[in-house]
Amino acid sequence: MAKKLSTLFFSTLKKVARQQRKAMKLARPVARSTTSRGSPSKPRKAAATVATRGLAPAITPLTTDELPPPGKGSWQTFVHKPQTGVLWGGLTFFLYRPPGLPLAGRPLVIMLHGCRQTAHEFALGSRMNRLADSKGFVVAYPQQSKRIQSMQCWRWFQPQRAQGLAEADAIADLARTLVSKYRLDASRVYVAGLSAGAGMAALTVLRHPEQFAAAALHSGVVVGAAHSPTAGLRIMRKGADGDLRALVKPFVGGSAAGVPSGADKSDSQDVGQFPGMPVMILHGQRDRIVSSRNAVQLAEQFSYVNGTSAMKESMLGRGTHREYARQDFLKGGRIMVRLGLIKEVGHAWSGGDAKLKFHSAKGPSASVLMWAFFAMHRRA
Repeated sequence: MAKKLSTLFFSTLKKVARQQRKAMKLARPVARSTTSRGSPSKPRKAAATVATRGLAPAITPLTTDELPPPGKGSWQTFVHKPQTGVLWGGLTFFLYRPPGLPLAGRPLVIMLHGCRQTAHEFALGSRMNRLADSKGFVVAYPQQSKRIQSMQCWRWFQPQRAQGLAEADAIADLARTLVSKYRLDASRVYVAGLSAGAGMAALTVLRHPEQFAAAALHSGVVVGAAHSPTAGLRIMRKGADGDLRALVKPFVGGSAAGVPSGADKSDSQDVGQFPGMPVMILHGQRDRIVSSRNAVQLAEQFSYVNGTSAMKESMLGRGTHREYARQDFLKGGRIMVRLGLIKEVGHAWSGGDAKLKFHSAKGPSASVLMWAFFAMHRRA
């Protein structure tokens, strides 16, 4: 099992430097803008159409030969140059817009894929675009680059300012830019992630709570226990030891986020000043890659930063392949943390397309559960 885990995330770690040097010499591939309604459009015409929609210079259209995931709306590829922070090479992302106008006032959901997975595969497997069609929200799928991490992992396990935190800052900046340029509803911006994407989603909302109304973490890892790939692998297997509150506190609000273990944390923001962050945590009880102990520990950490004072337990879908145990942590009657432990799911997106790796047909639809949770929360 240890060998399998190492293969999944870090077996090529020694080759990363060489691959990055080679990647820097590669030219960016030529691509086409696509829509979910038909075949790829002509490159020049597509780029001109995008330009007339008022996108900021920080967002540049790209093209791809991949067929768009199912959906009635439009699917396009861009690269985002963050206005703040440092991220080498920019942030490539796919944007899905449901059919019908106007876009103004619609919610935004940011979706972060896992390791050894692409944003395109994540859109296919999660079926989030189809849900966006029926519920009327916009979806953005940032893509981690192999030039940055050879296994395409978001670097939650390296939460330093030039690494994992740079990615968190870029994701928050992307959300802010999309809200501004499409006049989306700034009070309804959400982020969800699977595995490494869940780890990055947690860092992003803790560092930029003012940008997001809620988050959803599927098969994620406890915050703050890892500061290297080796430590990340250990935490995935066993969860964290020690004071979970002390681990998460340096990341709250971004004031001292990402300080290495043992460094001066005196300038970290008091969690009493944290504006709150509703979080849904989902985890398969048959997960052999990331221990479900991480989910329980994440619930404790976010209960702490949210100041929850009560808890309710329930069992849903009893006796079916959708069975899961749910715990709600409340503050003033409001659900701030929701933990779902799913009986028959492993390290996979619950209720997804099982034809794709890291997606399971078993369990309730994670996409539906997440949107129901998101719909309960707005950022004032």
